[in-house]
Amino acid sequence: MANVLVTGGAGYVGCHVLAPLRQMGHHPVVLDDLSRGHADLVLSQQVPLVQGALSDRSLLRSVLHDYSIDAILHFAALAYVGESTEEPDRYYRVNTADGLGLFEEAVAYRPKAPPAVVFSSTCAVYGVPNQLPIREIAPRVPINPYGRSKLALEWMLEDLSRQYRFGAVMLRYFNAAGADHQNGCGECHSPETHLIPLAIQSAMTGRPLWIHGDDFDTSDGSAIRDFIHVRDLASAHLAALDYLIAGGATTDFNLGTGSGHSVRQVIRCVERLGHHPVPIRVGPRRLGDPPALVSDSTKARQLLGWIPRYSDLDRIVADAIAWEQLRQHRSGLSGAAALEEG
Repeated sequence: MANVLVTGGAGYVGCHVLAPLRQMGHHPVVLDDLSRGHADLVLSQQVPLVQGALSDRSLLRSVLHDYSIDAILHFAALAYVGESTEEPDRYYRVNTADGLGLFEEAVAYRPKAPPAVVFSSTCAVYGVPNQLPIREIAPRVPINPYGRSKLALEWMLEDLSRQYRFGAVMLRYFNAAGADHQNGCGECHSPETHLIPLAIQSAMTGRPLWIHGDDFDTSDGSAIRDFIHVRDLASAHLAALDYLIAGGATTDFNLGTGSGHSVRQVIRCVERLGHHPVPIRVGPRRLGDPPALVSDSTKARQLLGWIPRYSDLDRIVADAIAWEQLRQHRSGLSGAAALEEG
């Protein structure tokens, strides 16, 4: 059993690890400034929540000591590619500088045996890949500030773990999607930028869904992504934590399914399972969007024993629809076209 600090645990992916951590006998505590997270996603799971910024070094010291932290799951970050091109300084400050501050405080807190770290990184560190599917040995050449801010922290974490002798795992997500609606966890970004919830909301309300580019070099012209269920991401974090507790060396893992789906394929899936059309509009490509990103997750399967169990596209979309229906029920709202349960 470990006392685990979950930074950004009130966010979309972070909240999904809390119930599994408790089920495994660990004791999570969440640190989140709630600028983009939601307290109810944490408190509903009866997990302690400390509200505050990662940049508050005195708060970090207090949390590390007060909760006798043994390991850190570091989710806290800004994660919008478009926003990062408009505010690169903010992304380097929050994603890179504040992350470095966290690791420095962790080393100072327990110099002889710093807490193990599982870092939520991103496939954006690869930029436009020269080969698909993408393996961990692929060149890391990010093409936007978001990816660069994450890669910079990867380098820092690799160097710090080597110098101060603690284990670290970098988990590179592909496209997180789906929900664990039974535990009250799912997407509630504001503004929402992810394809699947936007498509569901368009089917519910009749508002058009914008496709950002239909002239990519793909089978139907729309971008291709590897969608991974957020519950499978959560299980990967637990597997990485177990790996480090058992003495595993610092390393990195890609997390995806190895299968890509185009934007238009996802839209058709939402229409089929939701029984309503998704009105679309086509706009220009977004700056920094590669045409296709698909993971090779062989390494995670071999070293962590990790196997995605929920990441069939139909399951992802069905769980996302159920979550959106739950959100509307809780808020007392209803779309102009309520999706039917399939």
